[in-house]
This record gives sequence, structure tokens and C-alpha cells, in this order.
Amino acid sequence: MSDDEERELQALQRQLDDAFQTTRPHRGFEDRLWADLQVKRPWWQRVRGSVAGLVGGVRRVPAAPAATVAVVLVLAIGIGIFSLGGFRGGGGASTASLGMHDQNGGAHYAAPEASFGRLPAPALVPGPSAADMALPKTATTPSRPTGAAIPYFGPANLVWTGRLNVPVNIAPVFRYQEPSTDDANKFAASLGASPQPGQTDQSLLGSYIGPGFMLTISYSSRVPSREAFYFYSTDAPLSLSSGPAAMGDAKVYLSTHKLLPTWSATVVADQPNGAARVRYLRQFSVPGNGPVALVDGLGQPYGLELDVRSGGQTQVAGPLPVELTASTYRIISADQAVRSALTSPPSGTDSITPVPTVRLTSAELVYALAWAGEDHSFYEPAFLFSGTFTNNGATYVKRVLVPAVDPSQLAS
Repeated sequence: MSDDEERELQALQRQLDDAFQTTRPHRGFEDRLWADLQVKRPWWQRVRGSVAGLVGGVRRVPAAPAATVAVVLVLAIGIGIFSLGGFRGGGGASTASLGMHDQNGGAHYAAPEASFGRLPAPALVPGPSAADMALPKTATTPSRPTGAAIPYFGPANLVWTGRLNVPVNIAPVFRYQEPSTDDANKFAASLGASPQPGQTDQSLLGSYIGPGFMLTISYSSRVPSREAFYFYSTDAPLSLSSGPAAMGDAKVYLSTHKLLPTWSATVVADQPNGAARVRYLRQFSVPGNGPVALVDGLGQPYGLELDVRSGGQTQVAGPLPVELTASTYRIISADQAVRSALTSPPSGTDSITPVPTVRLTSAELVYALAWAGEDHSFYEPAFLFSGTFTNNGATYVKRVLVPAVDPSQLAS
């Protein structure tokens, strides 16, 4: 302890001795004590200021037993030291951990602020979407449904005509460690599969065979932008009902085969190109805002997908379960997001001549994968702006992704 600290403690002791000879605290002492404890000064100075208030007041009221005063002072000093961290035993946790079965996001924990340091910035990545790459394509299966707008990532003159409301100024960021081969093996074993003999594909975490099905697991990747993914395929027949009833059929099938996701999702059913499909579009919960969609490198929502082909093949693709840790980060305002969107450089090399003028008519808070390398990656909040335009009779959609985390917390 330094000389200054020693002198402060001696002065505090003298005031305590004086207080014990007089009476009880004056009215409002407790409020004054807690106010002092919130001031960011060394702990002994905070306690001394509170005791000074006590000593000044106890001389103005009738006497009370010294034991009563002692109890009040001991409690006050103890609260000041331990709740404000004057003394700390061991290291404090730097992150909040979400187990495999609690992957919904910020509704059920209190995460520390900015404990991951500076973050990589999420970005749109022209190329295949997570859904396009999840399942093998056939010669008769187009990569985009007929009539869908064509994604455009090239230069454009952008005009904002929408409305963006941001009810929060902080949001959670989620980090996961890149799964290992051992993690992939454990997941496969939980489904009843074992490693496929002679598997030499270095681009995969593993390839497996189970009773009536095949399973492959890929690493996280930048293109397509997605986390570690599994691909489950079987020729066993599955009949999905039409319309909303298909979602119930899919839930039963996924639960039976231990593939039902544990994270929150919006469930949708459709029939693109003659195939029956049910998708679990993943969401993260942002306190004060509600569910927020996860989007891929094209700005499209994604998650787990169950496809039943006309030939009877059933395929399931989705994120490999991983443990997430969370930390809260400050995010930019709506005005800042709009300014950033209008000045964002194009994320692709495609171009249209003359350069189109695009009215961005909508924007929303989303989550996007920020690929950090071989060791770990992040799910980060971002603002997704979009607007459509036509050129030579074709309809295009222009999307702009703006990182929501304050620029001071992003890696350069």
C-alpha cells in the first residue's frame, strides 16, 4: 500500500472512532452513501466521503447505541469495497457463454461490453448464397427462381427514400471457435454415423456414412459466406404436405433424426422448381429490438433447409452446432447508417451502363457472418439496405450492408 493510501486509511479510522462515540446516521445518509459509491474515485476515498457525511450528521441527532452505528458502517464499507471492485478475487469473466441448447441471442444473459476487442467488418460477398451451395444442383434446377430479382453489386447512384428506426444503441456480438475434426466426429456420432473410409477431401471437416444416409461437414468459408455446415442426404422416402402443414411434417422429421435446430427461427415452406422445401431462417434476439434475421453474403435470410426432391431424395443442410460466446457493442445511429450506405463502395465488379440510379426504399437490422480466419468467426449486427430497379426489361435488386458496430470498434 502506498503512503497516500496509508494516510487515507488512517484518516478514515479516526472518523470511525469519532462516529462510534456519538449516534446514529442522519436522515438521507443511505442515499448519500450510495451516491458516493458510484463516483469513480479510489474506493477508500469513496468510503471516506460517505463516512464524513455520517460523522457530520450523527452529531446533530440524539445518541444511539454504538453497536447500531458499527453495523451500518461495516455494511457500508463492505458494500463499497466488494460491489465496486476495490478488492477482486480472481479474474472476472470477459464473455457470456451460450450453450448448445441456448442459441437465440441476447434475451437470456448479461454480456460484458466490447470484450472481443476490435472486430472484422461483415460484408456482402457476391457469388453463391448459402442456400445455393447447400444442396447439389441438377441441370434442370436454376440457381434462382423464375421471376426473382437479380442481385446487383456494382456501382450505382444511391438515393435513400425509406425510413429507418433504431430503438437500441447496443447489440450483442457472438463469437464461435471454428469446429475441429473431433467436433465434426462427435456430431456425426450423435446421428449414428461413422467416418467414411478413404476420405481424403481436405476441404471438408469430415465425410460420414450412417444407416441409410450420408453426411458431409464443411469448414466455415468466406465464399460462400457461411459458418461450418453439414449436409445430410438420404434416399429414404419422405412425403411433405402442401402449404403450412409441411412445416409440421418437417419438424417431426428433423426431430426424429436429431437435426431440429435449437436456435430461434422463422419457418417457411414453399415449392421451388417442383421440390418441396421447408426452411428454418435463423434469428438472433436483440434486447429492446426483438428477433433479427441472419443473412448470407447475398443479403438473403438463411439457416437450415430441408428439401424433398421429386425423385424421392431428401436432403438437409444447416449450420453445425457450435457454442457461442457473447459480448455487447455500441452500434451506430440510423442517420449514421444511412450516410454510410449512400457512400459505400460497390461490393462487386459487375456493372451496368449507364450507371443506374437506385432508390433504397427499405432498411433493417440484421446479423451477418464476419469471417475472421481459421480460428474463430463472429455473428455481428449490420444494417441491410435494399431497393429495386429495372434495366432492359429485367428487375434487379441492389443491397448495401453497413456494419452496425461503431467504427471505433472495427478493425481497420
